[in-house]
Amino acid sequence: MKEMGRKAPIFAAAALALLGSFCVAVRIPKGTGGKAAAVAAGFILPAGNTDEFFRQEEEDGTGIPEPPSSVPQSAPTSSVSQKVSSRVSPSSAPSASSESSSVVLNNKVLEVSAANGGTQVGNFWVKNATEKHKSVDFAKELTQATGIKIAKDSKAPQVLIYHTHTTESYDCTARTTDLTKTVCAVGDKIAEQLETAGIGVVHDKTVHDYPAYDGSYDRSLATMQKNLKQYPSIKVTLDIHRDAMHRDDGTMLKTTAVVGGKKAAQVMILSGCDDDGTLGFPNWEYNLRLALRIQNQLAKDAPGLARPLDFCARRYNENVTKGSLLIEIGTDANTLDEAKYSGTLVGQSLAKVLQGLT
Repeated sequence: MKEMGRKAPIFAAAALALLGSFCVAVRIPKGTGGKAAAVAAGFILPAGNTDEFFRQEEEDGTGIPEPPSSVPQSAPTSSVSQKVSSRVSPSSAPSASSESSSVVLNNKVLEVSAANGGTQVGNFWVKNATEKHKSVDFAKELTQATGIKIAKDSKAPQVLIYHTHTTESYDCTARTTDLTKTVCAVGDKIAEQLETAGIGVVHDKTVHDYPAYDGSYDRSLATMQKNLKQYPSIKVTLDIHRDAMHRDDGTMLKTTAVVGGKKAAQVMILSGCDDDGTLGFPNWEYNLRLALRIQNQLAKDAPGLARPLDFCARRYNENVTKGSLLIEIGTDANTLDEAKYSGTLVGQSLAKVLQGLT
């Protein structure tokens, strides 16, 4: 962590420079009638504003990943805890430090809701951003087998939570190396709910996007493979991110929903597919079926919490298992408390889905 502190100026400069072009920057023209030009995992304007959705996927989301042996010698910081009936924190895991570095954004914030858009399936929505899979019947896929079988009363881990962009944070802060303020804190909340439901979890907090951002997906792939080898009982892997939406004038968009009288950050599930057979992703239908079940359960449990499910021609390491998904929790304008509350809600709905796959 001291080494990270010494590199803080480099990190801050690089993060600010990259902010406008990587997955944490969506540019939306000022005014509700403008087209959304997304440079992130995807943004859905509220229903009625526009019928066109434009976007570019996250960096490293498509190419054939390099083998684990190619991971740079400057290995990312690792913090792994296996959560089954109790929390275990290895002594080697880094702790929060006052020496952590962060990049704070000083912009206006506009609160919005983005719950509807795309194709309605029952009581939820799906955005089909593919070119060659426009005919997918989402209602039918929702009823099909997921290929996942959760073992009842098992103490072995069955879910892996990890973060390709581990330093993504909230409260108008782009990134920080203090993992208590990043998507890792949200992952903890999801894990807590799964544990409560009796589903074993490994939450791996390995930092994949610092000090280098490029190659994050290659490094997170190595983390996935390491955990799947160590815990062959894992059936589901969740890459937890946070989104970002910025207008041309610098206004940051904050997506929220009120659930149980409390404000929560909206969430978005990304389920990829292989549009032309070049991604090495042959069983993507199974991932989609799990995503649809989670989306459906969220709509029942917390109406308005989920943005439309993003069905896209990308991979995001989702080809590793039949139960691999990427989930965006809030934006950089949401508060950490809003995001953590959403993590709790997602964990509750996810537990119900997985308990139905026994």
